Amino acid sequence: MIFHQPSNSQYNYSYNATVYQNISWQPHFHRNFEVICVLSGAVDCMVNGKCGVLKAGEFGMCLSNEVHEYRSVGASVSWVGVFSGDFVHAFEKQTKNKTGSDFRFVCPDECFRYLSAALLHPERPDLLTLKSCLYALCAAYGSQVPLVERTEKDDSPMRQIVDFIAENYRSRITLADLAGALGYDYSYTSRCFRKNFNQSFSEFINGYRIEHALTLLTETDKSITDVALESGFQSVRTFNDVFLKQLGCQPRTFREPIPNEVEQQSAFSS
Repeated sequence: MIFHQPSNSQYNYSYNATVYQNISWQPHFHRNFEVICVLSGAVDCMVNGKCGVLKAGEFGMCLSNEVHEYRSVGASVSWVGVFSGDFVHAFEKQTKNKTGSDFRFVCPDECFRYLSAALLHPERPDLLTLKSCLYALCAAYGSQVPLVERTEKDDSPMRQIVDFIAENYRSRITLADLAGALGYDYSYTSRCFRKNFNQSFSEFINGYRIEHALTLLTETDKSITDVALESGFQSVRTFNDVFLKQLGCQPRTFREPIPNEVEQQSAFSS
């Protein structure tokens, strides 16, 4: 049985890391990226249908919504980090609708020493250090694992739901549209959604819309209105309300530089 992890499908700089003794995880998936590093022993892994054993010092990458599972081979110690795409916008864009030809990779010795000192423990480092570590991991993976278009489809209801929303969240879709597209009864779809995702359809789809909006706010100079409409919101008012609820501020405030940044920019330009 495959299960979905709502707690690891959050945006807004979501990050968590855990060191596991003798890791054992059933097949599951979530929207955020996941990296496993075996610190000692060996772990049998399956990522998006690809199987292999990771040994001490080796890494594995799970891209967004890829089904994965882990089984310790005897005694082992593993570090697992889960992080949202807003930490690594460039990597997120690069891997959209793609999968790796493999999931296994290694880090160069200098990179591994840096990661060991800064990241491979339960404590969360400061934001800039964390970003640099995550980009280092993504760069190592990207330099060793070719990306290919994702063509396989999972027939489980959860994956069908996620795929439909990922493809259509910028359109005006409802739970009834989802049920019709998948050929399911509306009541069954509603129960399935609540049971497996632990939130309403609107909350789930708004997560995708806010994620897209954050990318536009960060990487473009589009107006707030254009950002809202291009992200799938029907009005700026709805966009502002959802943004405030999820991030604690308005989109315009999110885009404005903080005073220290303004002062630094002025000093460098003078």
